[in-house]
Amino acid sequence: MPFGKVFRFGPTPEHAAHHLFVFLHGSGATAQSMIPAAFKFQARFPSAALIVPSGFAHYESDRESQQWFSSRGLNDDNRFDRVAAILPRIEHLVRREQTNYDVPRERTVLIGYSQGGTVALETVKGFPGLAGAVVAYSARFARLPQKSIVSRIHLVHGGYDSVVSRVHAERAARVLSGLHVPVTLDVIEDLGHALTHEAICRGSLRLLQGIYEGRRATLH
Repeated sequence: MPFGKVFRFGPTPEHAAHHLFVFLHGSGATAQSMIPAAFKFQARFPSAALIVPSGFAHYESDRESQQWFSSRGLNDDNRFDRVAAILPRIEHLVRREQTNYDVPRERTVLIGYSQGGTVALETVKGFPGLAGAVVAYSARFARLPQKSIVSRIHLVHGGYDSVVSRVHAERAARVLSGLHVPVTLDVIEDLGHALTHEAICRGSLRLLQGIYEGRRATLH
């Protein structure tokens, strides 16, 4: 797939775009791999426009797949710099689609799996106010935040994830809570490193609940 390829799916015909959901796939996958998850989200949010871009680099061991940044030799010393290098391109993509669909930042959601989830988390940390919420599956921060994030964060993780340990999600939830960031954490005990129907439903439910709570907080 050519770099820069973006799949776009508008809301159902009877709805104008009220939300913008940007889906970021995992390392060694393709944009197409996230389309089933995107449609499951749209079933719960029929007025959402869906944006499913492809990664910025070839995956090293499979030239037909993409990744957002190189995973070769990736470790805790170089992870943050690799993620930070591609964040301006993510910001540009999100802002472009916000303009295309006339959807404001507070109704924009970044939804990422694995490496894509890390990119989503680091994007809202690096560009405050770019999106109202993140749903991150089997992901971790490249570097835990040290100050508050204005986005709601929903973490969904497999209890038996051997690729990205649940410890990262649990630690992130504690840190975010301590910074007074609205955060939820769902650990699916019998799940490994995978994006399953149950996980997708759990994340979309938390997003729906967060939107509802945000609206209720403004009603006096």
